[in-house]
Amino acid sequence: MPEPLVPMSGTTADKFLSKQVYKNNKISQNMFSSATRKDKKAMLPQTLLKGLTIQRLWDNVFQDNTDFLKRYHDRRNESKLSVGPWDYAGDRGSGSRFVSLVALVEVPRAGTPTPLNQAHRFAYVSTPEGKLMLVYQISSQTPEVPAGGSFRTEAYFEITADTADGDCSIAIWGNCRKMSMSFSAIQYIATPRAIKEMTSAYRQMVNMISEELCGGAAAPAGDGGGDDVSVAPDGGAGDAGGGGDDGGGLGSVFHGALLVLAVLVTLLVFNSTRTMARTSHLAMTMLSQDRMMWEGAQAGGRGTTAENAGGWMCEEKALLTAAREAQLQTLRYRWMEQQAEIDHLQRTLSSLKWMVYVQLAAVVVALSGFGYLLRRHLDSTPEAG
Repeated sequence: MPEPLVPMSGTTADKFLSKQVYKNNKISQNMFSSATRKDKKAMLPQTLLKGLTIQRLWDNVFQDNTDFLKRYHDRRNESKLSVGPWDYAGDRGSGSRFVSLVALVEVPRAGTPTPLNQAHRFAYVSTPEGKLMLVYQISSQTPEVPAGGSFRTEAYFEITADTADGDCSIAIWGNCRKMSMSFSAIQYIATPRAIKEMTSAYRQMVNMISEELCGGAAAPAGDGGGDDVSVAPDGGAGDAGGGGDDGGGLGSVFHGALLVLAVLVTLLVFNSTRTMARTSHLAMTMLSQDRMMWEGAQAGGRGTTAENAGGWMCEEKALLTAAREAQLQTLRYRWMEQQAEIDHLQRTLSSLKWMVYVQLAAVVVALSGFGYLLRRHLDSTPEAG
């Protein structure tokens, strides 16, 4: 019979987990986010597990080598499950372990088997109100999926009870943790998908817990909104958390639209800069060529006049002089026309410079607005728990 968990007192779960030490080199602190982060999504509202204490839940579900986890992953068509032993702290109030399995993912195509690595950790504490709380956190990653190494999915369980012998309640939140900058390009697509998949998976887990250990369906905790927080029998997402998911979806769409706008403005600035460079090069080339032609024609005309000023010109020299004068006059007109075109190009260049300044200002305003609205969105998201 395994030893029971012992709740820690004088600390909160989040403070303890932020300083937790991991002996397994496959687990590190940067795999986990703080429980207080405001962008986590509610995947399962607080749900009462009647007749189930925290210790009994631990012994049957989360303890080493439980049959429940094997049945759960088998039902989800996940194979090659390897559950490492818990590395308990000396007081048995916290611990961590590493889990690996082969899961079915939807990327790059539906039903693709891929390795899934999970880091589990927990902290069991006594709250200042005298209640018991078991915080259980799962950080998962699929490194062989395209861009799978750029983020981790996280599930955060809060299991609470008034006393050690009292019925416990469970609530689950989820989010994605960015591990590299490449996740920024896919986060508005990957995060909703990950939250949807985790919601389905963990509601299925809670349904199995209620069926096998509680003798029936899980019931919503609290007084109001009973029908709104029921767990779907098939393990899928029911109505619970729908408002939060919609808000998260709208927030993702809003952030994605701002990102697209910033990309468009950046492309416009880049295109205008290239146009300005080409126009400047063309204007300088035309100005240089016309100046050379004009100076050459003038030198040729002056040389012919000086050579023939002292005597009578023969007929051929007179025709040559007339032809050169005509050519000089033509070049004069052409130079005047091209000078006007050059002036127009220079004015266009000045306009493009001002346009670049305006577009740069627009980028700064757009990014500032994005940061401000993102802060407001995060601040307005109610912190669960």
